[in-house]
Amino acid sequence: MKFKSLLIVCLLWITWSYAQTTKRVYFVGNSYTYYNNLPELIQKIALSTNDHLEYDSHTPGGSRFQQHAANPTVLDKIAEGNWDHVVLQEQSQLPSFPQQQVATMVYPYARQLVDAFKTANPCGSAVFYMTWGRKYGDEQNCNNGLPQLCTYEGMDNALYTSYMQMAADNKSLVSPVAKVWRAIREQDPGMELYVEDNSHPSYIGSMAAAFTFYTIFFKKDPTLTPFIGDLSQHDANMIKGIVKNIVFDHPETWFVGVHDNPSDFKWEDLQNRTYKFESLNPTATTYFWNFGDGATATIQNPQHTYQVNGTYTVSLTTNACNTNAIKTQTVTITALSNNDFTKKKIRMYPNPATDRIYITPVDFDQITVFDVLGKQMRVAIAKTEETVQIDTEQLASGTYFVQIQKETEKQFYKFLKK
Repeated sequence: MKFKSLLIVCLLWITWSYAQTTKRVYFVGNSYTYYNNLPELIQKIALSTNDHLEYDSHTPGGSRFQQHAANPTVLDKIAEGNWDHVVLQEQSQLPSFPQQQVATMVYPYARQLVDAFKTANPCGSAVFYMTWGRKYGDEQNCNNGLPQLCTYEGMDNALYTSYMQMAADNKSLVSPVAKVWRAIREQDPGMELYVEDNSHPSYIGSMAAAFTFYTIFFKKDPTLTPFIGDLSQHDANMIKGIVKNIVFDHPETWFVGVHDNPSDFKWEDLQNRTYKFESLNPTATTYFWNFGDGATATIQNPQHTYQVNGTYTVSLTTNACNTNAIKTQTVTITALSNNDFTKKKIRMYPNPATDRIYITPVDFDQITVFDVLGKQMRVAIAKTEETVQIDTEQLASGTYFVQIQKETEKQFYKFLKK
């Protein structure tokens, strides 16, 4: 019995150990991140589920993206690499300004920070920290001609718009702390999220942010975490439930998984049924192409020639950042190929044509005209001992092909109709 109990304990320990996740995160922001040591709170939540958060931070009060993007300390730390995430938190008011101002004061520097991060951490992702509206709105800028900021709701809505735009534009994640705060305000107005300045987070406010970030980083249900810190059990349960409903149950809303390992591709028609395929996955390390006709390739950007017209299902399987992904697309081959025959010395004139073309010599059995989609055209053909005359007057302007056949041998010639 002791042996069986020990075996069960060992199996449980092994299962729990394999469930461990370690994340390395660099926090770049200001006092909203610094208050109550937000990174440490996230770390404690993670430890309660046997996960691990390794972090560093740069959070001087009032700092802006513009300052961070030019700060060697920030850029050098990002360039160290091996980060899973960088958290980007802008100054609390700037993203709530009118979009024409945000487009010049915020967005370019967000782009610079994300680009620097992706260069050094191709398998990592940026996370935008969606901060909240001030408790009674932004009085300062309300009085400076921005009436939309005169209320909490107006400021909060403006911040939401800008942070979602930054995440979408930069193929990044967003940690919707503001959405969690709003739900808490609506469900329990007595739960105080702010300190006395009605701007910075109280301990409760920071814990709401911490559970939100934990869910974004580790993709786990926050209601299963035992850690509550200094919260009451009631407050902890409410916050965890709200985070689960907003974040864990709707990860795609916050771009979780949306930009992971996109195994996408495009192709280019090189004519004569030859196509160039190009992978659009910038971080892939392995490639497996299936062209749908039995042929395959394992290079990044292959070329492939189809032998027969038709519709083919082409798939690309890539591995990037230890994750496999597959993309399937349909390719329709309709071009007439010059690779099906050996050309003879046949003269076709005039080309481009207006009302008729002539072909010589006439040593063949059959002649057919097709458009670029392979559709046979109905045209009048007159044959003499020396030439064949094709009436092209009724054809629309465009590109056409003439198929000349003798026994089983075929030749194709292209002409333009004016």
